[in-house]
Amino acid sequence: MLIIDKIAYNNRLSQTNPYLKFGVGFALLILSVLWNNLWGLGAIILGVNSILIAVARINKKQYIKLLTIPIVFILFSLIATIFYVSKEKSDFLFSVGFSNCYIGYSMITLMRAIHILLRSFAALSCIYFITLTTGFNQLILVFKKLRIPKEIIEIIMLTYRFIFIFLEEVAELYIAQEMRFGYINLKTAYRSLGILVSTLFTRIVMRYQDMSIALDTKLYDGEFYI
Repeated sequence: MLIIDKIAYNNRLSQTNPYLKFGVGFALLILSVLWNNLWGLGAIILGVNSILIAVARINKKQYIKLLTIPIVFILFSLIATIFYVSKEKSDFLFSVGFSNCYIGYSMITLMRAIHILLRSFAALSCIYFITLTTGFNQLILVFKKLRIPKEIIEIIMLTYRFIFIFLEEVAELYIAQEMRFGYINLKTAYRSLGILVSTLFTRIVMRYQDMSIALDTKLYDGEFYI
């Protein structure tokens, strides 16, 4: 089970009304996208994260670990927002000259980056509020309540299922290679990685065929009854 699913099914808000959780999280997500007020975005970040940690009692270390990867991507994207090139040195708060141009940042780009950072973190907090407090079975109920077409719900459900199949196969193949010293050095690791990818494709196809046979034996008529 993914760490997100473990948290979603074992937090103190897991049995709370899923429509309420989704509604609050989605409303705050819309506010995060539309609001330009820094104090408002800060309040959303503080409020949502306080609920997740203090009310839902989500483990801080696990939550920080989940935030790490998206935050790194956000910070790297801010570099392109903050720094720019110009021929006028007076535009910059800090700059480095090269040739006839200067590269640096100004108050405008700095404020823009702060807005983007707070907006991104607020939106990310709202998305995590929904996913970490609402189990997948509850999300299916919400999707049905919103009258999302059943075909889309089925695609979401199958994609969710195959994520687990994919991760399970990767873990089994990696452990088997690790036990045979498949990653003992860089050259062997590259070779093992190539074998893993090619074998993984075959294993996934086999798992899909097994699922198709299982559905046929259960008289599958082309529709999942959720």
